[in-house]
Amino acid sequence: MGNISAEKDASANSTGKVLPNDLSEGFKQIGLQEGDPVMLHADLGSFGNVDGGAAMVLHRLLGVLGKKGTLLMPAFTSVTRHGATHNNYTRHGCWCEGKENRHIPFIPELQPDKVIGQIAHRLCSWPASRRSRHPAYSFVAVGKRGDELVREHELLNPLFPIKKFLKQDPKVVTAGVGLDAVTSIHLAEETRIPRKFVKERALTVTSQGQLWVDVLAIGCSAGFGKLDSHLSRKDANEAKIGLAITRAYSMKSLVEAAQSVLDKNPKGLACDNDQCLSCGLTSS
Repeated sequence: MGNISAEKDASANSTGKVLPNDLSEGFKQIGLQEGDPVMLHADLGSFGNVDGGAAMVLHRLLGVLGKKGTLLMPAFTSVTRHGATHNNYTRHGCWCEGKENRHIPFIPELQPDKVIGQIAHRLCSWPASRRSRHPAYSFVAVGKRGDELVREHELLNPLFPIKKFLKQDPKVVTAGVGLDAVTSIHLAEETRIPRKFVKERALTVTSQGQLWVDVLAIGCSAGFGKLDSHLSRKDANEAKIGLAITRAYSMKSLVEAAQSVLDKNPKGLACDNDQCLSCGLTSS
């Protein structure tokens, strides 16, 4: 993809607000158009003062994608999960230590983690949106092919919706966030360092009541920003929407670039925290 000139950035107007037209123009400037499949990772606060908030961001993005487009976002829920290293669901330092009943069973109405952001929260209640029923790593989608992406989501295949989406040659859009927020990069890890995907448990609800089930954890993504140094300016279209640096990548190209890095060094996208159990598995 070619790089968009910074001279055409959609910025906050003189009142300090990001207006609806600023959003539409910005999404067009990064190359989005009608019919595109898009996976979005965005921080609402990074735009500045958006007139209409998260709902307006979605409204204008979906307006650009049109009826033939599809939008996918992660909607993960950590309150449902308990790591495999927890003995009898208790571990020193765990957020639920001493009060394991803080775990909440997954239901589609359960809001995703706060770190996923207000825009993903809003998409979960968007008209005609659909959310997968994975109790730990759910995704939410809307648009022409949204339902088929999230209709089935296997417990031991947390990236299943993205794998299906990849076949549509989607774009990954980041707004105010870095590559450490891009879930699809985990696809490269799955093929190159599958040992990083370890079993954990998640709480769900069945007709018989609450039930703990085995799932696979996708692990740490804090080191994914290292992929930036392996990409060139032509790998992303870029514009500024309000205060947010917004980029559009080819998902396929990102995954392939990450695979190339991991082929040379399995720890090439690991975080710098020596105590990170997840990234420690890259050298096991």
